[in-house]
Amino acid sequence: MAQYDLDDLAHRAREIGPLPVVRHFLDRLGVEQLLAQFVPDRRLGRPSALPNSRALAAMVSNILISREPLYAVPGWFARRASEHAGLGEDEVRLLNDDRIGRALNRLYEADLASLMTALVVQAVREFKIDMSQAHSDTTTVTFSGAYDGQRNKEELARPPLITFGYNKDHRPDLKQLVYSLAVSADGAVPVHYKLYDGNKTDDKVHIETWKTIREVAGRPDFTYVADSKLCTRENMGFIAEQGGVFVTVLARSRQEDDAFRAYIQDHPIAWEEVRREADDDPDKPAKTYEAFGGAERSAEGYRVVWYRSSVKRAIDETRRADRISRAKMRIENLEQRTGSHRFRTVESAQKAADQVLQDEGAQRWLKVQVVESSVQDFKQASPGRPGKDTVFRRVDIPIFLFQIEELADAIRADAKCDGLFAMVTNHEKLTPTELLAVYKYQPFLEKRNEQLKSVLAVAPVFLKKPERVAALLFLYFIAVLAFALIEREARLQMDRLGIDAIPLYPEERACEAPTCDGILQAFEGVRRNDLLDSKGRVVRTFFDPLSQVAKQLLKFLRVSGAHYGI
Repeated sequence: MAQYDLDDLAHRAREIGPLPVVRHFLDRLGVEQLLAQFVPDRRLGRPSALPNSRALAAMVSNILISREPLYAVPGWFARRASEHAGLGEDEVRLLNDDRIGRALNRLYEADLASLMTALVVQAVREFKIDMSQAHSDTTTVTFSGAYDGQRNKEELARPPLITFGYNKDHRPDLKQLVYSLAVSADGAVPVHYKLYDGNKTDDKVHIETWKTIREVAGRPDFTYVADSKLCTRENMGFIAEQGGVFVTVLARSRQEDDAFRAYIQDHPIAWEEVRREADDDPDKPAKTYEAFGGAERSAEGYRVVWYRSSVKRAIDETRRADRISRAKMRIENLEQRTGSHRFRTVESAQKAADQVLQDEGAQRWLKVQVVESSVQDFKQASPGRPGKDTVFRRVDIPIFLFQIEELADAIRADAKCDGLFAMVTNHEKLTPTELLAVYKYQPFLEKRNEQLKSVLAVAPVFLKKPERVAALLFLYFIAVLAFALIEREARLQMDRLGIDAIPLYPEERACEAPTCDGILQAFEGVRRNDLLDSKGRVVRTFFDPLSQVAKQLLKFLRVSGAHYGI
């Protein structure tokens, strides 16, 4: 450094952040190579200045680290050490929203089903994912735009239809797509993904999902777990006929459910405790699960096991009490109607009360009878301003009183059923304890869907073309896959090394189960600093120091410290 005048040196900083960690896992998945195979460039015969595969892989890195709209992605990479995302400086200058949009077009035109299968097969092989059990569920991705002028829904070669449906984000006023995801029971690693029309019902996706997972697993005898939408004759029969195993929740609308609830009204049930969990609050009682596995079978002949949950029991009781209370309050408010809003007939008042019961779902527990009465009032006999000689006449004004009766027998009958749910399976050897443990992994799948919306911020989607939307959501699947694998690898290494927790939380508080977003956050803001001479040549490079927990994570994830100068 002595031969340089400090006044002639310039400082350039590029943020490295978690890019090397993300790149390491994308390389292990072979993301760029598979994208190059399935999404070739249009310029045949000569190489493209920026291949589609590289632009798309870079987009996955951006989604995982800092979700940006397309127009902001080039600037995001320009401020970072982009070589850790597989992009040279010249390629970053070529990156713009138009080029990314065209790459998304090419991705949509590719065979996405085969690409998805190839990615998952690579993940299973590279990371040795246990495929003996898979969990499936759907969520919705909500859109704010009108999305008019989409292709006719009868066309086969079209993107999924962004339309209205049952919205799981509680926004029935907005259009949506149905996002189907299945994960392994080994780290909740995504093993299947498919995008459907916004009005697709959950019960119509399971056969296709099961077929794809069978292809990935290489055998049909894995355990397929899903919610009550799997509980149809067609779905369960198909899996059973193919040699598969299913575990699902008995739908509340099934006759078997009604029959059991009627049976327990007059018959004692020999419940057996099969699971006990300590509550997070030490002052609250433990959560318990009881089981009853009698000889009962479903209409199709499959095994049914009944459970009673203490948590669900309390929830059911509270919900019933809340519904009754809200219905009573609303009906009592009906008596306060005056002026033009008051009821004119018993029939109209009864109709309003019945509507309240229906809205609150309390018609089973409450009965309302409308009684007509009257009150006396005085009105002027003639129009005009009243004076000392004004004559008043007495009139009877009809009023309607609502007599509310709680149906005690119905309330007691439903109270006996609080906390009930049943599992249906064609696996004859699982004990009630084991069967419940299988289904209790389902919340880990729901967590992946929650991370898609919260951590990875899938919405809002700043795209107008449905084709590009479908392609972008496929990149989100790749991001969720890498997200899960980073998380799984760190936790496995902690188990292997006998480490109970690492100081990953703020103020170096201990974290027993690190999540991917927490892991990536440990590298946030770490920069590479270059000193440049007057000709722009690098004369010295130094790095921001890594925290001890970041160094520990590099070892867990088997990422080279050379990327950070260590």
